[in-house]
Amino acid sequence: MVNGLYSARNGMMLLQEMMDNTAHNLSNANTTGFKRSLMASIAQVDIKRNDELKLHQDEDHQMSENYIDYSQGSLIITENPFDLALESSGFFEVETEHGIRYTRNGSFTRNGMGELVTMQGFKVLGEDGLPIDLNESGTFSVSPSGRVYADGQEVSKLSIVDFEDKRTQLVREGFNLYYAKNGEEPIRTINTAVKQGFLEASNASVIDSMVEMIRFQRNYEANQKSIQSEDETLTKAVNDIGRVG
Repeated sequence: MVNGLYSARNGMMLLQEMMDNTAHNLSNANTTGFKRSLMASIAQVDIKRNDELKLHQDEDHQMSENYIDYSQGSLIITENPFDLALESSGFFEVETEHGIRYTRNGSFTRNGMGELVTMQGFKVLGEDGLPIDLNESGTFSVSPSGRVYADGQEVSKLSIVDFEDKRTQLVREGFNLYYAKNGEEPIRTINTAVKQGFLEASNASVIDSMVEMIRFQRNYEANQKSIQSEDETLTKAVNDIGRVG
């Protein structure tokens, strides 16, 4: 019976992690360029004999992997020339106070020095590794290949990079940014197209997240009832059966 309590407890702990993960996805369903997190769990059953040679079963439920789904989000037209979306795989390269970071969020603006920056003020980099200077006024356009024009003159080309194995080489941090794990070097993309006047929506679905949360909640409640039932049985065994004789 005690094993049943431990199994139900482990299941509840795992379900709580899944609930928290799904809640995080749901809260970012409207975040530009957000990529949802997915969890994979594993259940292990160990059957062996105890000291009295009676069969003894242990069950263990735990998370085996928490990974990011980098699939493309839908593209939303905004008609804002400072909104850029990447079609296919790849990331914009930006400069932060903590070093180079990567993002799919192409909601940009121009700072007081005429540089292309994120809404947090991080400078968007060109292929030459330098911030992109748009001048303080004038027209601004970006070609599908990422070439940047200010007042009709080419001033830079967006640095758009990717990683061979994003699931193991990238780590998520705040402001919808990623950094390279262990200093992994990115590769330059070739087939990624830039769409000006568009933003990439989050690939987290509100409906799917809500359905998952309901399912996890029901499973959590089922484990709660299992623990209550085991507790009542143990209480009877101690209080009633233990007094016999």
